[in-house]
Amino acid sequence: MANAALAGASETALAKAFAVAMRRCLDACQGNPSPTYLFTALSGGPDSTALAWLTQEYAAHHGMRHTSLIVDHGIRDDSLAEAQRVARRMCDVGLNTEILTVEANAPSTGLQAWAREQRYALMLARVRRDRGCLLLGHHVGDQAETVAMRLSRGSGLAGLAGMARVSLRAGVMLLRPLLDMSPAALADYCLVHGLAFEQDPSNLDRRFERVCIRQDLALMAGQGSPMPHQLIRLSHAARDIDNALLRGLAEADWLPDIQAAGFALLPGSIGHLPSPVAARLLAHVIRQVARLSPPPSRQSLDRLVARLAVNRAATLGGARFSRHEGGWLVTAEPGRHPPRQHVRAGKRTIFGGIWDIASPVDAVIRHLGMAGSGVARGWMQMPGWCALPSLARRAMPVLETLDGTVIYPHLQTNDMCKDSITKATARFLPLPTYRN
Repeated sequence: MANAALAGASETALAKAFAVAMRRCLDACQGNPSPTYLFTALSGGPDSTALAWLTQEYAAHHGMRHTSLIVDHGIRDDSLAEAQRVARRMCDVGLNTEILTVEANAPSTGLQAWAREQRYALMLARVRRDRGCLLLGHHVGDQAETVAMRLSRGSGLAGLAGMARVSLRAGVMLLRPLLDMSPAALADYCLVHGLAFEQDPSNLDRRFERVCIRQDLALMAGQGSPMPHQLIRLSHAARDIDNALLRGLAEADWLPDIQAAGFALLPGSIGHLPSPVAARLLAHVIRQVARLSPPPSRQSLDRLVARLAVNRAATLGGARFSRHEGGWLVTAEPGRHPPRQHVRAGKRTIFGGIWDIASPVDAVIRHLGMAGSGVARGWMQMPGWCALPSLARRAMPVLETLDGTVIYPHLQTNDMCKDSITKATARFLPLPTYRN
């Protein structure tokens, strides 16, 4: 009886902590309306199972909708059967679930990174359709692992801050309300509710870096080492210092606004800043303009600072730095193999993880590239395009129809989510500046 009472008290405390974390996450959705449709990423393990149940109860108490998304990567022979088993289990306790299937073939190398990209692409596309937000089950143990991995790679403040409680990816708010909760507490929560869960065999495969880090940290904790807790304290300190640095740069007018056309302008005197400060500023601008993941190394950023200090153009992390009117123009660098993406008539899509594109016709989205310098310079008739620097135009998305006609989308700065699409539009998707 005493054990049951203790379990009930622990369950109530966890639910209250989750409610507080959710309120904090939703309050931090900078410049975005608070979503009314919550989606949870559900792998079937104890962490995501607890997240799904906690979110279900939270949604019910706050008049919100909730759906759990299960992704079948097709990597293992029994993956579909497992996805269906997880879906049935959740449906039996009243949770709405959907299974999303990866159609692409798995590569022979880089399997975890590939699976992560495929998983996010499917879930984000689904969440965007209902203008919701996506909740992820990362907990305090995952945060410690992330910081340890980044520490081993020599990451700076931004990297050591770890995973953000609230972030934006391809126009979708990502919430991590479990970041302060332990995996043991989440597993206990499942047991109290009688929620069965899966055990992923890849979580024991030491070929993967994260698995090695997880097992090493668990061994340290078992031996009484304070290292896991110190990593969390380090992430909090790095986040606070990094936010303070960015705010200081903003107050001194060093932090540039990202233009609606997706480029930034930096002062020509950036080389006069202390090298660590200049490197952090450049990392921020690269992230905003090019969305590189992972971010450039500190050594690469230091080399970039040195080049800019002697007025030499450069590229790094998918961003191009070019001299412009006494300062630096920062534009996306399409690279050697620019992406091309199909969009159906009357639909919207995310291009390059950066642009929200709407098209009234079937078309292929591509960067304008060098084509805009030729004879058919259709952008000259498009308001808002003529005043753009040439390099900024080249990095802009255009739509190419089946008959070869090039459409130059209207640039938008406001929320353009509408039921009907009457003209081609492009909206650059900003990222939050500060970490929560």
